[in-house]
Amino acid sequence: MANSELSKLKILFIYDYFKKQVSCSGGKETVSVSELIAYLEEKTGTTFERKSIYADISKINEYVRTSGQTRETDWIFSEGKKYKRGELDDEILIDEARLIVDAISTTTFVDSDLCEKIIEMFPTYFPSGYQKRALYPHYEKMDRKSILLLNNIRGGIEEKSPLKIVYGYMLGSTLTEKTDKIVSPMALDWENNCYYLIAIDNEEAEGLERDQSLSAALRRYRVDRIASITVPDKQAYIDYRNEKLREQELKNFINNSLSAFSSGRMIQIGITITGRTRKDVLKAYGAFTSKVNDKVRIADDTKLDKGVLKISVNTGLAPTLYTDLFELGTFDGVNIEIDNDEVCREYGEYIKKAACAAKLTGL
Repeated sequence: MANSELSKLKILFIYDYFKKQVSCSGGKETVSVSELIAYLEEKTGTTFERKSIYADISKINEYVRTSGQTRETDWIFSEGKKYKRGELDDEILIDEARLIVDAISTTTFVDSDLCEKIIEMFPTYFPSGYQKRALYPHYEKMDRKSILLLNNIRGGIEEKSPLKIVYGYMLGSTLTEKTDKIVSPMALDWENNCYYLIAIDNEEAEGLERDQSLSAALRRYRVDRIASITVPDKQAYIDYRNEKLREQELKNFINNSLSAFSSGRMIQIGITITGRTRKDVLKAYGAFTSKVNDKVRIADDTKLDKGVLKISVNTGLAPTLYTDLFELGTFDGVNIEIDNDEVCREYGEYIKKAACAAKLTGL
C-alpha cells in the first residue's frame, strides 16, 4: 500500500476515532496524540509522525465546518496536552442514547440485538454491562409475521391503499372469531405495550349519512389480533376531504381513548378523593392517573393537607373508565365523589353488575 493511500486511511481513522471513541458529554472525553499514534499503528501497521496528525485534525475541522455539521470554529480542539471534541449538530448525546436503549430494553417484543447495535455505535456512552445493571430487560424477539404485518400497514398508510384484514380475538394462544374487514388505514398507535392500527371501517363509512363525519367510522385494531393482511380488489381508499381535518379527527380519536378503548365523545368529570391521610389520597390518585395520564387536572380549591384532593378529568366515555373508577374506590381509607350525573348512573350500574357477579360466585 502506497504512503498516499495510507494517508487517506489515516485521516478517516482519526475522524472515526473522534466520532465513536471520544465523547463530548460523558465517557472518554480526551485523547492524547500518543494514544492516536498507537491507535493508528494498530489499525494500519504504520507509525505516523505527530506533525501529520496535527495536519489531519486541521483538515477534519475544515471538513466538519464546511459541511455544516457544527457551528463552532473547530470540532476538535486542544486542551493542555490532550484533544477534546465538541458536539455535532445532528449528534445523539449520551442521555438521548441511553433513553433509547432503556426504552427498547423495556419493550416486550423488540429484539435485544437492536440494543447491542446502538451500544456498538456509541461505545463511550455505555460502560461494560450497562444493560444488565441499568434496567431489567423485557424484550422478546419479534416474529417475522408481525414485522410483515407492520410493514404492510405502513405501506397502506403511505400509499393510501385499502387493506383487507382478518381480525379476531385471542383464546389462549389461538386467534378465534375471525372476520374479514376492509379498512382504510390512517395511522399506527402504540399503547399498553401493543401496536394498534387506527383505520376507517369502509363498510361503516359507506353507511354514514352525507353530513356525518368520517370519525364515526374510525376504529382501532390490535395488530397482534390481525391474522393476515391483503390488498382487496375493486375497493376504494376512504379519506377525509383535507389533511388538516384528517389530522384533527385522528387527534380527537386518540385523545378520547382510554386504555386503548375509544369513545365517540369527550366528557369532563369532577372527582373528589377523600382519605384518612394525605398519603392515602396520593396513593389512590397515583394509581388512577397512571391510567388516564395527562387527562387529569388538579382543582384550585383542593385541600390536600386535609386529605381532600379535587381533580377534573377530560376523557372519552369508554368502558374502561368504570374499571379505573372502581379501582380508585377500592383503596383502603379512601372515598370518592363523582360530579357527573351520567357517569354516576353508569358507574352505579357497573357496581351492581360487580355485586351480582360476586353474589353468584359466593364471594
